[in-house]
Amino acid sequence: MHRVRLRRPRGRRAVSEVIATILLLAITIVAGTILWTFHVYTPTTAPTSSFIYRSGGSNPVWGDPTDCQPIGTWTYPLAASKELTWYNNWDQDCENTVTGNFSSLNTTQVIFNQLSSNSLPLSEIQMTFVCNGAYAPAPYTDNAVTVLLNGSLASMTWIPGETSSPPANAPYLGYCGGFDMGDEAGVAFGSLFTRLGIFVPLSNSSSVLANGDTFYLYIHNGGYPLDFACVSTYQPWGNDILICPDGTTGGPLLDIDDYHGAPPWCFESILACTIYFTYTGSPSTVLGEIPVYDLTPPTGT
Repeated sequence: MHRVRLRRPRGRRAVSEVIATILLLAITIVAGTILWTFHVYTPTTAPTSSFIYRSGGSNPVWGDPTDCQPIGTWTYPLAASKELTWYNNWDQDCENTVTGNFSSLNTTQVIFNQLSSNSLPLSEIQMTFVCNGAYAPAPYTDNAVTVLLNGSLASMTWIPGETSSPPANAPYLGYCGGFDMGDEAGVAFGSLFTRLGIFVPLSNSSSVLANGDTFYLYIHNGGYPLDFACVSTYQPWGNDILICPDGTTGGPLLDIDDYHGAPPWCFESILACTIYFTYTGSPSTVLGEIPVYDLTPPTGT
């Protein structure tokens, strides 16, 4: 009797090896795909900036056309024959442009320096002026912490010689302690940010922050700019008793209808008033915390 040896079919082993090879190749491809598509995301570094202060200067109050007289030599009170000419020139030089002779106030320049990034949008740089009312004198003493001004640098941009009106989203002044910057004299003409300060970029065509861009802070340390609102009867507010205290026109007066500059008590204590520059992008961070006390000392009240 002969034994019959059963032989394993050769094709089965060959097929198994092919399948194994295909599976191994597939696993290799998948693993490679995972390795190539796997990224380690590291947090973005927050931007930084330093600041340079330049005190003791003065600049025109470009944002207030009532504190401007037209180009030329004028003698007050104006002769009746010159009033219309004066007003037409004022409308051109002061109201519609900033080419006229604006009254000046003391200023301190806060200059951005050593930026760690050259791509920070001005719309994402927030400037906030905070007052500690406990340091405001009577009758403005208030234990509350108030915000005098808050807005982006884009909304507070003013180009001297070119800008004649504030941005559409320009911020308005609030309170410094119990002191209402926008309504101190019973009228609201002092409400725009331009009574306190303006942001002037080096380039009027750039939308990002650059080294050398400057915030001009007006300093109220005794004295008001001259107000020409009552010079000509052609002024739309010429007979307003609130703006022309004597009820008449004729010559420039001290601009007591609206307040200009940082309040003097901000320079009497390092804790009284603080300016914050904040980057609101991602990651958000405070670029600078500046005590107004450090910017310039007062020369009067």
